[in-house]
Amino acid sequence: MRERDRPVPVTALRRRVSAAADRATHIASAVPGGGTARRLGRLWQRHVQDRPDQYQASITFPTALDRPTVGEIHGWIEALEYAFDGRLDVYARRGSVAVETDPVSAALFDEDEFGAICERIEEGYDGSHAIAHLQKWRRNDGRLVQAHVIVPVKPLFPRGDADEPDAERAVAD
Repeated sequence: MRERDRPVPVTALRRRVSAAADRATHIASAVPGGGTARRLGRLWQRHVQDRPDQYQASITFPTALDRPTVGEIHGWIEALEYAFDGRLDVYARRGSVAVETDPVSAALFDEDEFGAICERIEEGYDGSHAIAHLQKWRRNDGRLVQAHVIVPVKPLFPRGDADEPDAERAVAD
């Protein structure tokens, strides 16, 4: 059996397809109007397919007595480690803990697990903070990356019992 007749492993096949796609992109970029084709390809991938090549997250966990415990935050970080296949860095900052992940391929990223973690974070900061969750699409080394930025934000005015509609009705009666 000749070498080219042997079955090719899946990873080698993926590498070859990726290399061929890169070559085709390089050739298309040299053609006049190729920039427009690239932009249309990115728009197609972003808005029609809604599937990035990679995922990334940046999350800040404020720490204090009235906020989630260090144990709860550690549990969230451990769950993030599984969702991002262990590719994250944890930084201790004054009054908070920050988590930065490396870009992870869509094949390794567990989107359902990440959504569940985000819900657990929202529940943990429910009484004291509102959660700002921003999603950004950007290019990184020729790949489309969906970056998530999650920050618990302390409200400007504290929530009180008098702010609730039921309390206002009780005062009016």
